[in-house]
Amino acid sequence: MTDMWDDLVEAPDATEILGDLHEVATSVFDLCYDGSEPEWAAWAWSILTRAGLAAAGTEYERGELVLRLLALNMFHRELCARTLDLGVPGEWDVDPDRVLGDHPRLHPVLLGVIVERRSLDLADSTDPGDLDFDVSVAATALDALVRSEYRRVVPLLVTAVGPVDLAASVWASTRSEVRFPLPDSEVRALTGDPTPRGRAAIDWVRGGARRS
Repeated sequence: MTDMWDDLVEAPDATEILGDLHEVATSVFDLCYDGSEPEWAAWAWSILTRAGLAAAGTEYERGELVLRLLALNMFHRELCARTLDLGVPGEWDVDPDRVLGDHPRLHPVLLGVIVERRSLDLADSTDPGDLDFDVSVAATALDALVRSEYRRVVPLLVTAVGPVDLAASVWASTRSEVRFPLPDSEVRALTGDPTPRGRAAIDWVRGGARRS
């Protein structure tokens, strides 16, 4: 049953939660035209905020925040691919055109600096701080860095939310005007009798949502 007070409580504003990262979020969370993916991203981001992983005191740290947001996107897309046929499992790639650029996006020079400080080995790359950071090299760098952040933030998300609730939230995000976190009744409706693929996906999340 719908709570009679729901309509009287204004949903959190995704723009306020994500701040200047909202532009990046709307650029990459775009599987469904009329879905609630940016709102899901903001909700997941609020969990990272409570864990102390969403604050930046320097431009370098802000660059890391972009990478963490992309890690959330990697998880979201992978789960949708595994259960909803929205993409191909294991084939998530960062599109540099959606991520790199002037503020609020990740500047190519800053990407190079992060690569250099983390001693990331990129075969056939240019100088990490070079403005002419090649597009293919940038894509490789982004993929490696995002996967590194994925291993940090996704297990935290799974632990904080729980695998069943987290899977349900991702599935619900493909619909319009969804508010997060989902009420228990909605979680039960989405996961009470899952398909074999849905059950396998929940088990994947339960196991830590590991990527190769």
